[in-house]
Amino acid sequence: WVTGEKYPKRIFSTGGRPIAGPAVATATEQTTDAPDHQLATYQFDKFSVQWEHRRFANNNTDKGENVGCYFYGTKGIFHMGWQKGWTFYPSDAKQPTITEEPKLNSPDSQNIKELFTDFLAAIRSDGKIKPVSDIGEVHLSTNMALLGMASLKLGRSIEWDGEKEVIVGDAAANKLLRRDYRKGYEYPKA
Repeated sequence: WVTGEKYPKRIFSTGGRPIAGPAVATATEQTTDAPDHQLATYQFDKFSVQWEHRRFANNNTDKGENVGCYFYGTKGIFHMGWQKGWTFYPSDAKQPTITEEPKLNSPDSQNIKELFTDFLAAIRSDGKIKPVSDIGEVHLSTNMALLGMASLKLGRSIEWDGEKEVIVGDAAANKLLRRDYRKGYEYPKA
């Protein structure tokens, strides 16, 4: 959404669970299969994006809080924090750092009420306005995370056809895009 390119073409991810250990998925217990650390590279037509996360070894050299997203560009570093707003650190040391505080409302500091209000306003607009959290953009963002996990589980890179929403020429990888649902709760196929 930031760049205008909707889909990555190629994805490679590596990581593991050395701290949490193997994921558990039994009838009585279930844990996440999310890795302790992960590095995913998404290749688009005009640029690459790297995603990194880690559950250990906070990096005190990171700017701002240690949760959020960093965008590294030719003019500086943009950090979008979790609950501390955003900050732009210019490459040129003579330029001032720019910070904007978050606009979080009580009691949850997540702005859930405002998001619901915005969503209902979009419905009432009969398609004239999109909600702030548009389902189409959320779908594209979710795909990025799922594709990174698919590459990690397979231990190799994958090629993505975003228009058809398939992993090109890779039946094993495409199986990771769907799951078996519990009887009575099946997801309808379109």
